[in-house]
Amino acid sequence: MYKTEDMPNGWVKPVAKPTPESLRARIAELRTELAAAEAQLREMEEGARLEALVKIRNLMRAFELTSADLGLTPTPQCRG
Repeated sequence: MYKTEDMPNGWVKPVAKPTPESLRARIAELRTELAAAEAQLREMEEGARLEALVKIRNLMRAFELTSADLGLTPTPQCRG
């Protein structure tokens, strides 16, 4: 077998198996990271949505288009 740079030299320190408590703690850490990342994603999506709406509105004004020109019809109102 040929020796490569990524192969360890000599004795390799064994790694202890994770305990249920350490796994629960790690899961809790990852959930907090996930919540923060999801919040950031929602902010980015909202910003992109608003930016797209502004571009659409500006194009509609520039070409003097209405929602009817785009084939958009108002949603029917339920009467009951």
